[in-house]
Amino acid sequence: MGYTLAILGCGVMGQAVLSAIYKAPKAETEAVASLYPSKIITCNHDNPSAQQVTDLIATFEKSPNGIEVESTFDQNVRAVQEATVIILGTKPYLAEPVLDGVRDVIDGKLIISLAAGWTIDQLQNYTRKVSRVMTNTPAKYGYGCAVVSHSSEVSAEERKVVDQLIGHVGKCIELPEKNMDAATALVGSGPAFVLLMLESLMESGIKMGIPLKESRECAIKVLEGTAKMVEESGEHPTVLKHQVCTPGGTTIAGLCVMEDRGVKSGIIRGVEEASIVAAKLGKKK
Repeated sequence: MGYTLAILGCGVMGQAVLSAIYKAPKAETEAVASLYPSKIITCNHDNPSAQQVTDLIATFEKSPNGIEVESTFDQNVRAVQEATVIILGTKPYLAEPVLDGVRDVIDGKLIISLAAGWTIDQLQNYTRKVSRVMTNTPAKYGYGCAVVSHSSEVSAEERKVVDQLIGHVGKCIELPEKNMDAATALVGSGPAFVLLMLESLMESGIKMGIPLKESRECAIKVLEGTAKMVEESGEHPTVLKHQVCTPGGTTIAGLCVMEDRGVKSGIIRGVEEASIVAAKLGKKK
């Protein structure tokens, strides 16, 4: 360990990644330990935002890898000067002014971008070493998913650093950049779509007389257990779905009504629309 990591824009996603890195299990070897920062500098635009990060860190136990966190505001240039690796965690519309503000000190450093819609080519106007990442809010709890694309200038050792840092959000998958807008919709927006499904299941229970608390618990466990079943069985969802369907039974009756209402096509079109919007986010006005 020994290098400094700066997070430019430590809001919802920045804090999710910060939490995953800070709370990562203790490295088993010196080689793995060297992939972690000894210090993280978080950068926000005002004191209340910086205080949110300070308050978050206060809820954690000591970092297993001895990582220290300095929460700052309006100190982007100093943070980038001190850092070896930079995570760009800003909203897409803020990425350009933030990067322009550190243009003179970021060149040659590795930037890990969480900014939706910002392409590797755009980011290479500031530094050639770019790892573009799309992750999601469950990363805060270590149950997230991250899709990663690298520029050719990112070395094998730097890719290890990215994998080690981002891997603690949950599942980390490397894909070509051409898939990143789709990943933004599926992975980045996906939790909101799943929460809509969870809310619908929960409220269906309430509608039929199950109390709120118990309906919520049942809906959560149905989603959690089903996802685990698909993951561990390796079966296609269609196969498992048909195993639940008894001829003339309740499940097939409910599925037919959902198909009539366009539930499946609605979800597919919703993710597709999110992907279309994602492609526009990094475009200059």
